[in-house]
Amino acid sequence: MLKTTPCEQDLEQQLDNILGFVTQPESSPAPIDNKKDEQSTINKALYYLKNNQAPLAAKWMRLAAMAGNHRAQFYLGLFFVKGEGVPQSVFHAVAWLSLASSQGYAPATAAVTDIRKHIETKRFKDAQCYAASLYEQIHQLQFSHMIPRTSENT
Repeated sequence: MLKTTPCEQDLEQQLDNILGFVTQPESSPAPIDNKKDEQSTINKALYYLKNNQAPLAAKWMRLAAMAGNHRAQFYLGLFFVKGEGVPQSVFHAVAWLSLASSQGYAPATAAVTDIRKHIETKRFKDAQCYAASLYEQIHQLQFSHMIPRTSENT
């Protein structure tokens, strides 16, 4: 016999299904696509670097670094060490390398240790403070879509 009216348990199950659907993240595949986009951006940067176009390489690497990619942050730090496509700056190198290191990227930690002897303690600490502000900027960019916007009715 065909059921024409759902029983109480069926309604609860349907409600659970609807709540599960409504409360799930908006686009589950987006993080995967973002990682793919970040890797594509890094690949562009490395392509330009390989073809002796350091300013374009630095531009693309900075985009990936500002997207939060720790490898790109590491590479950008090395760009500043060498002055590849950016002005040579131990201060900025320490900032980007510290940012990558803070996310557990071991090559960046080793690089920060190596570069430490080439910068005064105060400048080193200032660079780490700058890295903290970069971290805040990056995460503000990444999560700005989650912050509700309020409209003022004045």
